[in-house]
This record gives sequence, C-alpha cells and structure tokens, in this order.
Amino acid sequence: MGEMMVMPGIQVLALVAVFLTVVLMAFALLSWALSGPDPVQRRLREIETASGGGSTQSREPHWSGTFLVRWVEPAGRLLLPREDLARSRLYRRLVQAGYRGPRALPIYLGAKVLLAAGLPVAGALAVAAWASWGALFQPLSALGLVGVAAAGFYLPAFFLQRRIEQRRSAFEEGFPDAMDMLVVCVEAGLGLDAAIQRVGEEMMHAHPVLATELRVMSLELRAGKTREAALRGLAERTGIDPVKSLTTLLIQAERFGTSVSAALREHASGMRHARIQRARERAAKLPVKMIFPILLFIFPALFLVVLGPAVIGIAESLLNAGG
Repeated sequence: MGEMMVMPGIQVLALVAVFLTVVLMAFALLSWALSGPDPVQRRLREIETASGGGSTQSREPHWSGTFLVRWVEPAGRLLLPREDLARSRLYRRLVQAGYRGPRALPIYLGAKVLLAAGLPVAGALAVAAWASWGALFQPLSALGLVGVAAAGFYLPAFFLQRRIEQRRSAFEEGFPDAMDMLVVCVEAGLGLDAAIQRVGEEMMHAHPVLATELRVMSLELRAGKTREAALRGLAERTGIDPVKSLTTLLIQAERFGTSVSAALREHASGMRHARIQRARERAAKLPVKMIFPILLFIFPALFLVVLGPAVIGIAESLLNAGG
C-alpha cells in the first residue's frame, strides 16, 4: 500500500523535473543564440545609417525578446532589490560588463534563478538515471544537489565578473593609443568634444570596446550632457584608474583654464611608461609561469626522444645476451 502511494508522487516529480530541464535547455540555447553584437554598437550603426554613414542594420528576431520578457525577466523580479542603492550597484556592474539595456538587471537575476532551479533538476535526473530514484534521498546526493544549486546561483556572477575584467583589460591596452590620438587631434585644432568623437571613430577597428565607450560619451555630449558628467560617466563605465585620472585632469583643466593639450600630453606620456612597465612585469613573470609546463610536458617528451632509442638498444642487447 505504501508503494502504491509513493509511485504517483515519484511520477509527478519526474514530470516536473523533465519540464524544468526542457525550460533550462531552451534558456541555454536561446542565450547562446542571442549573444550577438553589443546594443550600443547596434544603436551607433543605426545612427550612422540614418545619417548616411552606413548601410547595414542589425535586427534581432522578435521571438528572442518574447522569451526574455515572458520567462527570464519575471523570474528575475523575484530577486530584484527593493533598495535603490543595491539596485544601482548591480546595474553599475552590468554597465561595466557592457549590458546597458533597461531589462539587463531583471534578466541577470532571472538567469540566476533559472540556473539555481534547473541545474539541481538536471542533476536529479542524472542521479535517477544512473542509480535510482531512491538514491536522491541519500544525504550525499541531497548535499550534492544543494551544491549544484548554489553553483548555478553564483555562475552568472562569475561570468559577469570575468566579462568586467576582460573589458577592463581591453580598456587598459587601448587607452594609451587613444590618448596619443587625442593629443594629436587637440593640437591639430579640434575641440575636445570633436576630438573625442574623432578618436572614437578612428579606433573602432583597433580597439572596439574603448571606441564604443568614447562614442557613447560623444553622443551624450551631443545630447546636451555636461562635459564633467559625461567624463564621470565614462570613468564609471570603464572602472580603470587611468580613465579616472584623465577625468579629474580634464575637469581641473576646464575649471582653472589651463592648457588642455599640455595636460593631455603629460598624461599620455605617463600612460605609455605605465604600459611599458606592465609589459616588463609580464615578461619577468614568464619564466616562473613556464616552469610547470616545461616539467610536465616538454621534459618528458625530450627525455623520451633522447633516451628512448638508447633504452630500446640496451633492452635488445640484454635479450640477445640472455638468449
């Protein structure tokens, strides 16, 4: 009688697990399919096309927005902070990672909810297929499912932090070149706003991430935003110290009426020296980092090539002598 009452419950659990697994797989596939161009770059291309500067527009399928609005965004609203301070901190991190859409925060939180709910279901199905449904109620299996749920919850945060670090690295690599070009443009007679716009256009192929941020700043200036607010916004979006120093430098130069070109030249020179120092530091760390690959991969292959024929010859000699 007990078995007759347990079996329907197990069947319902299996159906729910299959449903959630299908939802999770659909979310993963659609997220992979939706990883297209950056929204800011798409908007910039639309503005260029409208002004005659381009001929192509990137269009997103309608079903992608429908999926995000109906599934991911409602799940994210469950974790949406009520405090404006916590919400602004999360949104600032999303902006630093390159996600500026109004639905970026709910979608990010929705991904955490769906992964935290879907990965344990997939793990439960794997355990049931490998062993049995009764194995799910073992303490070790339950602990493993809890760990999988925690990993799924923190996985979007890990990828977000990794994307932020990648963008910061791209900013640090391209900003000295942008500073040199900005100095050339200012000394050639262009105003600071026009020089920023020109640098953003010229560096789109060499450093697209930095060029996109500069062009966003140029659009903010054209829209009527003050230069100080636009510069502070650039510093918050990039999150690196050289941009913060440049922001402070330009604000002080504008307030006190000092030469902008001289200040930019000194700042560009300091950034070039800093980049050279970073390259030397990486070169100095390279021998230490190469120790383990050499010991694990290069030395065994070298010993095999050098000593292998000798070992084979000695073994054949011993065999012939013994025979």
